[in-house]
Amino acid sequence: MVEKMGKIVGKIFISTFIFFTMALNARIVMEIRPENGVRDQVVIGQPFIIDVTIDDVYGTVQEPVIKGLDTFNAHRTGMYMSSINGKSTTRYSYHVRIDSIGTYTIGPAVVHYQQNQSVSNEVTVTVVKDIVPVQSTEKNNNHHEAKAFLRLMVDAESVVVGQKIECTLRFYYQDHGLSLNKIGMPDLPGFDVKSMGILESGVAESNGVKYHYAQWRWEIYPTVPGEFIIPAYNIDYEIPRNDNRVLGGFFMFINSRADHKRVYSNAVTIKVSPLPDYHGQVDGIGMFERMTAEIKPGMAKEGEGMVLVVEIEGIGNLDAIKVPRLKMPEALKYYDSHNTVIMPKSSDELPKKRFEYIVQGMHHGEWEIPEQVFIYFDVEKNRYAQLRTSPLVVSIMPGVINNKQSGAHNSIDNIHDLSDDDIVCQEIGRINSVGQWYIIQERQPLPWWLFFFLLLMLCLYGGYPVMIKKIGLIQNKMQWGRKWYACKEARKKVNYARDCADATMLYSVFVQLFSSCNQLYSLKETANILRMRGLSPELIREWDNFVNAIAYAAYAKIDNNNDSADELCRAARQWIDRLEKIL
Repeated sequence: MVEKMGKIVGKIFISTFIFFTMALNARIVMEIRPENGVRDQVVIGQPFIIDVTIDDVYGTVQEPVIKGLDTFNAHRTGMYMSSINGKSTTRYSYHVRIDSIGTYTIGPAVVHYQQNQSVSNEVTVTVVKDIVPVQSTEKNNNHHEAKAFLRLMVDAESVVVGQKIECTLRFYYQDHGLSLNKIGMPDLPGFDVKSMGILESGVAESNGVKYHYAQWRWEIYPTVPGEFIIPAYNIDYEIPRNDNRVLGGFFMFINSRADHKRVYSNAVTIKVSPLPDYHGQVDGIGMFERMTAEIKPGMAKEGEGMVLVVEIEGIGNLDAIKVPRLKMPEALKYYDSHNTVIMPKSSDELPKKRFEYIVQGMHHGEWEIPEQVFIYFDVEKNRYAQLRTSPLVVSIMPGVINNKQSGAHNSIDNIHDLSDDDIVCQEIGRINSVGQWYIIQERQPLPWWLFFFLLLMLCLYGGYPVMIKKIGLIQNKMQWGRKWYACKEARKKVNYARDCADATMLYSVFVQLFSSCNQLYSLKETANILRMRGLSPELIREWDNFVNAIAYAAYAKIDNNNDSADELCRAARQWIDRLEKIL
């Protein structure tokens, strides 16, 4: 009996020893996958992927803790797991972005498993301002330029506060079949950023290779001094796949069969200097050529309004120029009306900022509106300068009421000769002829056709709520049918993606689903919709992780496997079921 118990204890000891040995043999590796193809080097503001791979473990492991990762803009994009003979390999992926130049060490990653701790290696990444576009190598060792890349250009890298900087984002490409999806623009604190201009296209050479390009221009104006770095912009685009399968023509109705790609631009450093000291108010910054003033009419009666127009012509942040305070004699009053920016109609003209004022003469006589002054910092000459208008002369004539009152004083001695009725008639006549009082004509009766039109509008207004209610019921039924059909098609596409083990299709499936339900087209903004529909914060976070995972699968260059694609497709079906109930 003792011998038998000893054998049992021995087996338990051996099993425990083997189990802990397997646990201690867990291997954890951390590596960086830059999307620009350059090892351990990224452009500032350009995201990259950190993978933490845990091998030789039984079952699942908890998410690792990565030292120093929380100091950057980072979030987890997915978790992938595969198992062979009971041993599993788990990979956690993180989307990281660093917004300052330098060399950074991230890690190690620590995993706690079966009361044991495994520690990975550290990784080092160098963040630079720019990287030459990635080149690919053929078998004969001949190099050629990348078929698509993105460049960010500015016309000045050293400016003063308020100076105009013209930015150009140019997308170079060679494949005419690609289509652009959207532009990713970073936040630029410390700058007044104007909207992008219209799309321009053309042909240009880069390193001796001819490319077609699409470009956008816009302006930014620094608002504070300092050294700033404009991070990398990005563009998402699609290239149609060459599908030679027999059923390819049939499956094109299920999926667009396109490769989703993303390219990043370089970063740009801008040095902004403060303006030189100036004792007084500075009205603008830039290069201004002319300031004019004009008033119409030049002659008016007391209290009548005249329109004074002041225009400033030149290059600068015209939207930021405030309404000038005018120098005006005491006999004249003025009020701000409105202001507008007038863009040039031809290449030989400059933009203008127009200010309009209402001017009233309070006393009769000849009055001079003095010259107005506009003080600005000339960025070309690097000094302060002034623009001045010409003086304007206006003639203010006495109002009729003053003449009447003067005549009344001259004839005051004769007032006793008039009866009470004559005095009343004089006063009434005086009121009806001058000032704000005037004779009102007798109203004409309403035309019969206008009466019947108003009656018809009243009837329509009474029946409007009933009509709206009926139309609303019809629209709800149509919307429910549209949602049901969109979810049905989405499930078909998810099943097809699962059969093909291709998770890159899922992102376009959910974009199409939301657009079919008359929702937003960008999945990054759908969390607000789901929050308004009453989804819990836990499910909102789960939705964000799911969107990041399918976006990563669609745009990042990864090798899909059956397990990861199946897991994403399973989650996609669950989310379609949830969305069908709340959209």
